[in-house]
Amino acid sequence: MGNLYFPQLSSGALVQYPIKKTRLVRTIKNVLPDGTMVLLADPDGAHLLWQLGYTELAPNDVTALQNHFSACSGAYRAFTFIDPTDNMLTASADLTNAAWQKSSLIEVAAGAADPNGGTTAFTLTNTGQASQEISQTLNVPANYQYCFSLYAMASQADALTLIRRGPSSAESMPWALSSVWTRLVSSGQINDSGATFTIALSLAPGQRVQVFGPQLEIQRAPSRYRATMQAGGVYPSAHWGMDQLTISADAPNLFSTALTIETAL
Repeated sequence: MGNLYFPQLSSGALVQYPIKKTRLVRTIKNVLPDGTMVLLADPDGAHLLWQLGYTELAPNDVTALQNHFSACSGAYRAFTFIDPTDNMLTASADLTNAAWQKSSLIEVAAGAADPNGGTTAFTLTNTGQASQEISQTLNVPANYQYCFSLYAMASQADALTLIRRGPSSAESMPWALSSVWTRLVSSGQINDSGATFTIALSLAPGQRVQVFGPQLEIQRAPSRYRATMQAGGVYPSAHWGMDQLTISADAPNLFSTALTIETAL
């Protein structure tokens, strides 16, 4: 069976609020004959649990959920779940991390002043004679609704291009920069049925910019920036946390349901 992905609603959202997200951890306890306890955290016992509720669902959204549940055989088969409360990007706080693909002609320097008064921004410099990119590719459906955002500034008037790309199509959006931090946003869906999605920054020849807080979300507009150090909010081994998907008909062509998704960490 091919890759399975939790379906996005026709509204462009993945879930509805409120969302309950729980992190479960396990501690192994040994009690010695004298009553002394030896406690040790079990790193393989941690789980994330999402409890989701949906109301006023259209028939096509209900069908998508039911088809996905059937394709997974309930809790049996794993699928990819995108955490709607997190930044999808890996190492968003470290553009020198190997998760970021870049040309050897792009220099990345840490320690620049950021919008929050710290020094966690990065200076990107294109030393080449042609446009160059720094990008990150994720194994998620290319045709979902995504919102890519980051903060940027330049010492002189300039423009920075944000790109959203699938295997066979892409959308690019140039943003004017100034000496003041500005949050740049590229949001939408691309007509591409591929199973990978790439976000990128394209720098013009000789361009130097300061950037901070790259974030990718499965929604229409950006939310508060959430830094990631290692893995982002994409979980390729999630499971339904239930054996039956119950759908309630609340009105003509309006349905509701509640469900649980879980994954090991």
